[in-house]
Amino acid sequence: MASKKKKIVSISIALLIVLVTSSFISYRIFNVINPFSTAYGLIRVIFMEKDYVVVQRSPKVIVAKPNTSLQEYMKSLGFVEDEENRMGSLHRFYNDDSVQYVMYSTNMYFSKWIWQ
Repeated sequence: MASKKKKIVSISIALLIVLVTSSFISYRIFNVINPFSTAYGLIRVIFMEKDYVVVQRSPKVIVAKPNTSLQEYMKSLGFVEDEENRMGSLHRFYNDDSVQYVMYSTNMYFSKWIWQ
């Protein structure tokens, strides 16, 4: 009976370590604490035919295909890019009512858009 309890405790601790580590990695790379949301978004973008997936609503985080245009996405929302005030990978978009800043980065498999 004691070895069964030890086995359950060991498995529980291992699962907890995996969950905490994956949450840390997800937050470090995507600013999203939920690793399941991040994994779901990456799988849909990399392996399925989705152009982009919103993985978090506040602050907004989107995972997209590398060739998907952030500018076109923001244009569909009614925003125009202010290229003159762009600061490296931090893009500035504006419309009549508001200004939004989006951190943009990309690699071979996906791009991430993080609202500031």
